Amino acid sequence: MKTPKVEQALVSPRYLAGPGDPAWVTAALHASAGWSHGQDPLMPRVILTSPDHKSMLRLEPALNEPWWHLSHRDGTGAQWQASFDGATPVELIAAVTDALSHPDYNARAMAEPYRVLTRAGWDVASTSDFRSPDSRVRGERHNYSGSTDWRVTASLYTDDPVWKARFSGATPRVLVAAFLAALADPEPVRRSSEQTQGLSLHRVALQWQEQPAESVARVLPERIEQLAARRASTPPAPPTPPSPRRRTR
Repeated sequence: MKTPKVEQALVSPRYLAGPGDPAWVTAALHASAGWSHGQDPLMPRVILTSPDHKSMLRLEPALNEPWWHLSHRDGTGAQWQASFDGATPVELIAAVTDALSHPDYNARAMAEPYRVLTRAGWDVASTSDFRSPDSRVRGERHNYSGSTDWRVTASLYTDDPVWKARFSGATPRVLVAAFLAALADPEPVRRSSEQTQGLSLHRVALQWQEQPAESVARVLPERIEQLAARRASTPPAPPTPPSPRRRTR
């Protein structure tokens, strides 16, 4: 009996590969990191909340508006937001949510977001603006009313953006660095035949492969298993020692 096979395309550059499957982000957060969901099944909307109720991811298709919204607010009232247009490849968004949900995540960890771009041969200006070698992706630090945020735009032509991503100025640098690392990664991403419809074939390279249908179906479950394993392998934080009691007379 023949093993059923399906065609898959390896697409590069990845930032022009189209959105992909949203479950790459949402199912992974829910199944491997314990984010709860409360979406109405009659609505094309997903809302996921982190176990500590400090972070929320909202996916809501909207005309001429970002589809993905990631926000965080801690107990002190400090907050940050990130948003991504609907055509943003899910692998780039997942780099951010994977970093945020990592058991060792430290929002205060200092990371240089642009270092990975320089190593990948991207042009980084002294103003922290940057662009990809093919000039299809441009990024900038934007100052608005005294607040500096990050903005990244992928375009096929000048003034013809495919997608935009935005990070508020308070977004932890470790998350911006994770996004930029995924953005500059030369590794192609996989897309089904249906997901390649509408791609600009003179701007992307497609390498078609026949894969067993069973192995293709296992890709997302294996991703979830790997993410869940990292939580299981992380030892719990040591308990906080009790404060010494003060003697009274």
